[in-house]
Amino acid sequence: MIFSVTSMANLVGTFSVNSLNIALPTLTKEFGVSQNSISWLALVYSLISCCTLLILGRAAELYGYKRQFKIGFLFFGLVCIAAPLLSVNLGVLIFFRCLQGIGYSIMISITQAIVSRTFDSKERGKALGVNTVFISIGLAAGPTIGGFLLTHFSWHAIFYFNVPICILGFILTCFVMADDDMETSEGKNMDWSGAVLFAMSVGIFSVGLNFTTHWGWKSIYFLGCMLFSVLSLNAFIMREKRIESPLMSLQLFKNKTFSMANVVSMLSYLVQQLITYLLPFYLINIQSLQSDVAGLIMLSSSIAMMVISPVGGSMTDKHGARLPSGIGLIFICVSCLFMSSLKEASNYFVVIFTLIIMGIGTGLSVSSINTAILNSAPREHAGVASGMLATMRNLGQTLGVASSSIILTSRQLVYNEKTHLSAKGTYLLAQRDTYYFGIVVLVVALIFIFLLPHSVIDKKLGDVKSYHKEM
Repeated sequence: MIFSVTSMANLVGTFSVNSLNIALPTLTKEFGVSQNSISWLALVYSLISCCTLLILGRAAELYGYKRQFKIGFLFFGLVCIAAPLLSVNLGVLIFFRCLQGIGYSIMISITQAIVSRTFDSKERGKALGVNTVFISIGLAAGPTIGGFLLTHFSWHAIFYFNVPICILGFILTCFVMADDDMETSEGKNMDWSGAVLFAMSVGIFSVGLNFTTHWGWKSIYFLGCMLFSVLSLNAFIMREKRIESPLMSLQLFKNKTFSMANVVSMLSYLVQQLITYLLPFYLINIQSLQSDVAGLIMLSSSIAMMVISPVGGSMTDKHGARLPSGIGLIFICVSCLFMSSLKEASNYFVVIFTLIIMGIGTGLSVSSINTAILNSAPREHAGVASGMLATMRNLGQTLGVASSSIILTSRQLVYNEKTHLSAKGTYLLAQRDTYYFGIVVLVVALIFIFLLPHSVIDKKLGDVKSYHKEM
């Protein structure tokens, strides 16, 4: 029954990631603003969540998971009611989009932790795989349902669509979730100074990445953001080492499984987002397909992921995380290789087949890597582990967009100077190089997978080493 709660949170949170993006051209005309200005609606949602996921994962440990879910559903629902009613200009709508990002973090930061705490190690992998299915459904439904609502109603309906889901989620939380046991949090407080330092570090890092294509990676603005981010992160680490109740126990990172699996998670999402970012340009600009047809083609990856995620979770329960995550990353690597060979005359059925391969790889790898991360953290730190996992996902997606934009733009300039090909020809060559970069990233991720400790990753049923023993 716990899936009835987490599924509502995953659906409403992930649906809102992509659903509003399809309305950006309409909003540009309605508010009379530039494309650069309207892009902030997409940027702030991911930016705010990057800054707050870990913090709100810790808040759940201190103040209760059930309480936080109830607050999250109510908060998100109220924002979705107020946004279309009060947004008289773009600035107000961006403000509500920021609040929506906070609502997303309140819920999504702990969905994995709730599942992890509910199921023991014998069933946790399969349970996390099932939980991943609802994330896939939300991401896939975003552009599809969003486009339908925009066509037949208005952009307001994209916000209102979330309200009944939030109401249902709140009711289910009240009746399905067990009451919180707060004994473990007695005498502990939120480290607000550490939270500010962490949010500054991640936020400035994300801003620098998102504006790399405008500033250039050698610009003083980009380098300043990176320097400020590193200094803030260093200050955060120094503070966490010396306080009694830190935002994040740095002991977690002494666990090789926890630290290395988080890196793998970030690298995996980087490549997944790289493919997701590049493919619409190929389908629409090179293959000359309509937007709705391109959207339907891209659904094939999410459908494959929905089918395979529980399989990946079950494999993790039986064989450990190394086998399914390694196979999954290899599948994604193969999909990148196929994508790199696409030509102007390529049949779009080849694209569908390639996306299915990617979906299979994602379904196998995501659920197993998530299980490895959550199994390596003690129960009392499940919220922080879940928040860190979600933060790595968002950072990976941000890095995916930034890196693909930089490589694609720079390589197009090189090929324009060195060749006499058409614009489509130079784009395809630049796209090929970008996918090659994705393959290199996946090879690095595979190395990390096979360096993970055998004692934790390759555990069998009933042979689970505790976090404290590994430490």
